Amino acid sequence: MIKTILVPICHEQGAEERIDCAIDLANKHDAHIQALHILTPLENMAHAIHHDFTSSIELYSQFQQEAKDEAEKLREKYETKLKNSGVRFDWCQEKGNLLTYLYTYSRASDVTIVSQKGESYDDILDYINDFIIGSGQPVLAIPRSGNCSAAPKNVLVAWDGSRESAKATSDAIPFLKVADKVTVLTISDDKKEELPEADICVHLSRHGVNAEAMTKSNQASVHECILNTAEEIDADLIVSGAWGHKRLQELVFGGVTKTLISNQKRPVLFAH
Repeated sequence: MIKTILVPICHEQGAEERIDCAIDLANKHDAHIQALHILTPLENMAHAIHHDFTSSIELYSQFQQEAKDEAEKLREKYETKLKNSGVRFDWCQEKGNLLTYLYTYSRASDVTIVSQKGESYDDILDYINDFIIGSGQPVLAIPRSGNCSAAPKNVLVAWDGSRESAKATSDAIPFLKVADKVTVLTISDDKKEELPEADICVHLSRHGVNAEAMTKSNQASVHECILNTAEEIDADLIVSGAWGHKRLQELVFGGVTKTLISNQKRPVLFAH
């Protein structure tokens, strides 16, 4: 069940789409929204400023005031939107380490909505990726265009039998139960044992999920196969475990998670 939805605000980019998605999801599941804005402390900016002490004080003060002004504008804008929508919500504002507060709030929520990242190498190093790994709760990464349905009709589950994919599939059950069709995709590899995708389909059917298995040969990269299959079946949600390999390997070789989180076309529900 989805009863608490966390929406990090933090900056204007993508916030409107995240709030809209949260409102749709809250209406569908009769859930409560927590909108979270986190102010970065001045001391966290010190390492990025290379001026003399007097200049730094002035820059700190300017940054502080600009951050407060932005926070007030964001609160006014999105509180009004949430009130007009009729959903139950809280506006939470904190000052401190971004990841610390994201972890704290997400672990008392059923799902967190974030925006998908760009394709540059730097993007894979920032906080969203660490958050997906460390939260322990499902994270719904939506395209920046806001393409996201609270009740997806055609869902693709990327299944490899791992702990991560099992958790993602279990976390996705509230979404899967309202879908008209769920496709469980496995990608065969001659070097690996056969994956019992039929077993997970039987398990899902006991939850009232209409699931069918699909197996494809590993002729392309895994992420290409997942995205190509999503395109073929016109999936409106992808469900995937996150960071199934060592993170250094993901950074060097690209990684399924990195590609899915930056696909910018289809929302992806991640769990780790």
